[in-house]
Amino acid sequence: MSAIVRPAGEADIEPVARLLHERMNARIPGERWRRLLDYPWRPAEVERGWLVEDRGRIVGFMGTIYSDRPVGGRLQRFCDLSSWYLLAEYRGDGTGDALLQAGMAQPGVTYATMTARRATGRKIRALGFAVLDATRSLFRPRSGPQRMVLSCLRDPAAIRDRLTASQQLVLDAHEGFDIHHVLVGDPGLWLVYQRKLKGDAVAYHEILHASDPARLSAEAQAIADTLVAGENGVLAVDSRWMAPLDDQGTVEPIALPRWYRSPDLVPAAVDHLFSEVILLNQKLP
Repeated sequence: MSAIVRPAGEADIEPVARLLHERMNARIPGERWRRLLDYPWRPAEVERGWLVEDRGRIVGFMGTIYSDRPVGGRLQRFCDLSSWYLLAEYRGDGTGDALLQAGMAQPGVTYATMTARRATGRKIRALGFAVLDATRSLFRPRSGPQRMVLSCLRDPAAIRDRLTASQQLVLDAHEGFDIHHVLVGDPGLWLVYQRKLKGDAVAYHEILHASDPARLSAEAQAIADTLVAGENGVLAVDSRWMAPLDDQGTVEPIALPRWYRSPDLVPAAVDHLFSEVILLNQKLP
């Protein structure tokens, strides 16, 4: 075969979206697939993912969703890996491995993937990745006198006024996506979460980001009492954000472990913002 691996550019947006819609998952509409290559926070100089091309025909793709974020007083570059796909006739000859490695070759970048299948997990472990999380804590809201309801601000404009300048940029970048922003307690703890039905129609209020993970851990039950009301639901917090001495709630295995590779960041610094989960409106496994 004459297939080559190369970075995706602007002209590749439509054919890649068509490939992923028709061959990877037709339940995700084309406009959502396009977001993987043309997302609002994309740094101007980075590629739009990597693809496999054979005589002008795109036969494979891997998404690389970059973001630049301040962590510990300096700007850090993150990359969320997404949608590693190759037509069947190109598998088994090393092309898929070349595509995978091209997508994670930038030095100094913290890479993460939250939806990798088990076979992908085995491959990326060999490339230096470690499990980011394999469990999460679930908190059901209490009723009666045990319930502790915190103050809760849900209006995006009012929340924005109370955030720092860098936090406002994060909020603005995610405008229009199917996620929720709240400020709970005093002073306000900024939480970003998604609400998705899982299992037996249980509404998972899954934390994507917390401005103060230590407070999230310490107040998780009260936050569940506040956010999860009047429905069969839980607050879901990945274990890396839970302090060992705090109430762990009910610990549940994650169906597909989350993975990461970083030159200098601890697991708690990696969250679910700026990711395929938001762009494709997916549930976290």
